[in-house]
This record gives sequence, structure tokens and C-alpha cells, in this order.
Amino acid sequence: MKHNLNQVYQDLEKENITVLPYQFRHIKSVSLKEEKVVGIDQSKIEDCAEEYTILIHEKGHFDSGAFYTAECPYLLREQAEYRADRAAILQYIPLEELREYISRGIVELWELAEQFGVTEVFMKKAVSYYRDTLGISLYPQR
Repeated sequence: MKHNLNQVYQDLEKENITVLPYQFRHIKSVSLKEEKVVGIDQSKIEDCAEEYTILIHEKGHFDSGAFYTAECPYLLREQAEYRADRAAILQYIPLEELREYISRGIVELWELAEQFGVTEVFMKKAVSYYRDTLGISLYPQR
């Protein structure tokens, strides 16, 4: 699987989700369900891995239907963020591909993050989701 910005922009476009530049005061991005828009503040983004991670996460909001408003309680926000991460992980960090890299000796979080084009923090979420939440072994099944 190819993990790059062009692909995620194409994935968003296929679903008629528009990505618009916007300068936010305190956040880097936001998804608006009804408008099918992702707003992203490029001035706050450090590199391609961060932009890719942000976009797959925001796409995860659309894929999972997990949206919230500023008035929502903290717990509902956290649940929506978790569901968006889960959707992004399942689509962009598939278990079998993760196992393939691990079988080749690519086991450090930073190395795996490089392979998938995501941040190390997001890679940690992916590993934790498969291993700790689902209880799945990350080593290839024989």
C-alpha cells in the first residue's frame, strides 16, 4: 500500500470531502460533517508525516460518523476522537501490512511510523489498538 499525501487527498476527493486551508487560533484541523469539509492550518504543521496523520484522522471522522460540537461534553469528544483514530488505523495501517513490516525486523515505533508515513504518536496508537485493545498478536501468523 502506498502511504503518501497524494493518496489521502485523492481518497478525500473521491468522497467529495473538500480540504481547505484555514488559520485557526488553537487547533490544527477540523472536520465539518454537513459541509463535508476539512479545514487545515498548514502554518501549524511540521512535516508531511504530521499532515498525513491529520488528514487520515479527519477522514476517520467521516468514515466513522464520529463528529461533535464545541458544546459536547469532554467524554463524547474523546469517544469521537477515538472512533476517528480507529477508522484511520483500520484503513491506513492494516494489520497484515503491519505484521509484514514486523516480520522483516522493522519493530521500532519510529521505523514503523516512517513506513506508514504517520507520526510516531499515531503509530503508537495503532500498535496499542491492535495489540492492547483487540488483543491481536502483531507477529505474522503461521
